[in-house]
Amino acid sequence: MSTMEIRKRGEPVLEQTRTAAMAAMAPPVDVYENTQELLLVADLPGVAKDGVRIELEKGLLTIEGRRPTPTVGEQVAGEYRIADFQRVFSVPPGIEATKIDAELSGGVLRVHLPKSEGVKPRRIEVRAS
Repeated sequence: MSTMEIRKRGEPVLEQTRTAAMAAMAPPVDVYENTQELLLVADLPGVAKDGVRIELEKGLLTIEGRRPTPTVGEQVAGEYRIADFQRVFSVPPGIEATKIDAELSGGVLRVHLPKSEGVKPRRIEVRAS
C-alpha cells in the first residue's frame, strides 16, 4: 500500500491511500484550504451525476466515478481506455461530516468539507482597562 500525504504548515491535511489491487484510475485532485473549509477539486471526464458516488465511513472519504460504456456500434479498433475513477482520503479532525457537500459540473467534481467552529480561526477582541 502506498500513501501520499498532502501537507500544509507541516500538518497532514488529507491523506490519500491506494492499493495495488484497485482497477480504477486515480483522478487528478487539487486540495484547497481556507478559513471555512477544505475543497477537493477532481477531474472526472465523462462521468455523469448519477455515476458519482461519495462516501464517508470511519474517517475515509471515498470518491468514485463510473463512465458509461459507449454503445455507438461494433468496435473495430480501440485506443480509448474505458476506466472508472477512485480516490480515498483520510479526513482530518475538525471537519463537519454532516455538512459535506458536492457538485459536478463539466466533468469537474467539487467536494466541500466545512470546518467545525472549533478549528476555524477566530479574532480575539482586546479590551482596554
